[in-house]
Amino acid sequence: MPTLKRILVVLFIFLIIIIIGSLFLPASLLLNRNVFFKADTKIVSEYLSTFTFENQLADFTIKNEDVKYTVQDDFDGVNVRFDVRINFGFNPVTKFKGVFVEKEINVALDEKINQLKVFIEDLPKIHKVNVQKIHRSEILWYLSIRDTLNQLQENNIHGKLINEVENYISTNQLNEIYSPIVIYHYWSDSIVDIEAGIPIETNFETNNSRIKLNKIDTGSYVTATHYGAYERLPETYFGINEWMRKNEVRVIDAPWEMYVTDPSVEPNPDKWETIIYFPIE
Repeated sequence: MPTLKRILVVLFIFLIIIIIGSLFLPASLLLNRNVFFKADTKIVSEYLSTFTFENQLADFTIKNEDVKYTVQDDFDGVNVRFDVRINFGFNPVTKFKGVFVEKEINVALDEKINQLKVFIEDLPKIHKVNVQKIHRSEILWYLSIRDTLNQLQENNIHGKLINEVENYISTNQLNEIYSPIVIYHYWSDSIVDIEAGIPIETNFETNNSRIKLNKIDTGSYVTATHYGAYERLPETYFGINEWMRKNEVRVIDAPWEMYVTDPSVEPNPDKWETIIYFPIE
């Protein structure tokens, strides 16, 4: 019996030592990582906003509020700083465990971030948008059709309107001087007010109730060229809008697109070229 008492006393003292010693141990561990992603800022930011560390790191649960991201644009990619806090709580055993498995936690975190890096860099790339401010010194005359419709119900409305104008130009033996254009007067998720037309050599009085003569005036424009499928045009618009926001320019009229590449001639969408213009003050 004395032996059992001595054992219990030793265990009690050992427990007290652990409890007292744990008071001097940190209740959490803050880990920092600086990682470069060869990807677009928008893609990285959007994915990180929904990403969670679903798996535990070395048996320690990571909550969304324990992970902070700082995203900084770079010349050919994005730098991301990860601040990950591992909370041990006030349990003495958990605190001591955190001290002995810190290396394991770091390895698990590196593996998780590396998986994230590989996944994001394998996503479709958004090309860097080369935005310029230009001045147009000549009036651009064009024949066009303007229509308001439900874009959810109408497919390829741009092509249909442009074909109608092309047929009119061919019938009247007029000379086209540039690629087709589309002007976006208004758009929403359901309604779109567009004007599709073709630039011609000179002004010409039409005798058609749908096809009208219009012009694009001289002045200052912000422009960028989109390379690729039309479905990815919003990516280039995003780049233009960011440039205009940073340079504090004011748009004064509807933006328009010029379709340099004819899809019927070049079937590969990766080779399609579309120029976007925003008229500004």
